[in-house]
Amino acid sequence: MKKLKIVCFSLMTIFLLFFGVFSFGVDVKAAIDEWGAPESAKNYAEPDGRGIRLYIIEVYDDENGFFEYANMSPIRDYVFDDEEELTAGTDESFGRVYFDSDLIDGWISYYLDEYGAGEPIPEWDRTYVYFNVREESFWFEYHGRNYAGYLLEYYSTIFDDWGYDDYYNYGYNYGYDKGYYDGSSDGYIEGLDEGYDEGYYYGRIDGYNEGIQVEAGEAYQAGFNAGQKSQLAENNAAFYQGIEKWLVPAIITVIALGGFVTIAARKRRDE
Repeated sequence: MKKLKIVCFSLMTIFLLFFGVFSFGVDVKAAIDEWGAPESAKNYAEPDGRGIRLYIIEVYDDENGFFEYANMSPIRDYVFDDEEELTAGTDESFGRVYFDSDLIDGWISYYLDEYGAGEPIPEWDRTYVYFNVREESFWFEYHGRNYAGYLLEYYSTIFDDWGYDDYYNYGYNYGYDKGYYDGSSDGYIEGLDEGYDEGYYYGRIDGYNEGIQVEAGEAYQAGFNAGQKSQLAENNAAFYQGIEKWLVPAIITVIALGGFVTIAARKRRDE
């Protein structure tokens, strides 16, 4: 019986160890191989040959401090051949295997050192990447502000090789998506601030007025009771303060009258 317990315990230990190792392996693989866009996006290419373009929002490392994946956002809306979409302003995750080694050793390592894992990267320090369809990895394209100006200059250099309509449509779509996203974001923040301030002001006035009306009866009754108690206290105080003015003379008067009556009665008896 004792041997049977030892065998069962050993089998359970082996099973738990195997399950733990297997689960750990799956988690790591899912992170470094993650592809946040539709599969068809891997084959998408602009007329210049470059694939989808995104900018890095946050970077993350594993338990050993090595880069694991990054959250990125598309620069504009994309619609692919299978009708799948990738929308500007969304937050998508992409694993390490989809990043060029130079990009990892460069800007991504800089972000981990400068900001840390999971910390938002400010717009002025933002890095833009494009997907290299042939290499199946993201490559560096631009860093800093005025990415739209960079695209304008970049595409103006290949204008002769690219049709006017393609150039116009690409610029229009990017400008529209960029303006719509920034405008909706700024408009929300501005509207929130103004709405809060105005709502607080008018809400305070309305609340004050309603409070006066609702509590008027109770406030009156409370004030009346307090005043009544105060008046009673004042009357009592006045009474006790004035008693010394009339009580002593009254006592003397009563004593004097009593003595006078007594003397008069005795005289009548003697007579």
